[in-house]
Amino acid sequence: MPSTRTRHARRIVPVALVLVAVALVTVSIRAQDRVDEGTARAADAQVAAQEAARRATQPVRDLIGWFGDLRVARAERDRLAAENAVLRADLARLEARDQDVEELRGLLGYVRSPDFPRVEDYAPRAARIVARSPSLTSSTVVVDAGTEVGVQVGDPVLAGVSDAADVGGAALVGRVEAVTERTATVALLSNASVAVGAAVAGRRGADGILQPSAADPGVLVLGFVPRSSVVRQGDRVVTSGFIDPTSGLGSAYPRGLPIGVVSEARQSDTDTYKSVLVVPWVELGSFANVVVLTRAEAAP
Repeated sequence: MPSTRTRHARRIVPVALVLVAVALVTVSIRAQDRVDEGTARAADAQVAAQEAARRATQPVRDLIGWFGDLRVARAERDRLAAENAVLRADLARLEARDQDVEELRGLLGYVRSPDFPRVEDYAPRAARIVARSPSLTSSTVVVDAGTEVGVQVGDPVLAGVSDAADVGGAALVGRVEAVTERTATVALLSNASVAVGAAVAGRRGADGILQPSAADPGVLVLGFVPRSSVVRQGDRVVTSGFIDPTSGLGSAYPRGLPIGVVSEARQSDTDTYKSVLVVPWVELGSFANVVVLTRAEAAP
């Protein structure tokens, strides 16, 4: 039979093993709690560090995003600017075409109207402006018609006017002063070298010499008009087409070509003649198409 000591040992060992197991479980649980607490603290610290880093780098990220948005905005701006330039060019072409249509319609209407000089004396030659002088006092234009189509020095040159002017569709703008085979240089009415024999339509004796005004190139002055002549604002001024019966010399311009309208008649008690200010029907710096009145016998 087992001794008493053996029996006590058998009773104590299980209890001791249970106590050890309980102790180990307790230690394990406490260790796990400590690990979990450490993990949680580490996780919280990591979250805090990430938030701090995010806040610290936010200005940099915002700046990078701003530069990106700026680059996109600049690209969009450049694209819209290019499209706008194309649209402006298209609009300019359309406006130029509309101007050409209006001017050519006026010139064609004039050539076909009863106001056009006798066909047997003059032949119309259409031409387009290819160059323009920037000077106001020596203003000239170059057109794409020359001796090849019968254009000669001294030929009158007309440009179209709007239908509202009611002058037949065209008015005098100058005369040819030099020619080549395919071009002609036209001295405009504002050129100091140009003098035109002109008359106030419907006013007997109101004839004179039309020259540019020294004070305003956009205004012409009809000088040497007899003091006794009656001239009113709004009267029309046309070429007189005079002929000197003694010498047989005559004006280079046929009679009745429209020039402009009277804006003012100046006269003093001591002057022998009055000065009549005339505004041309055609703005001398704006037209793009002309008709040259070539002499029929010079036509090729």
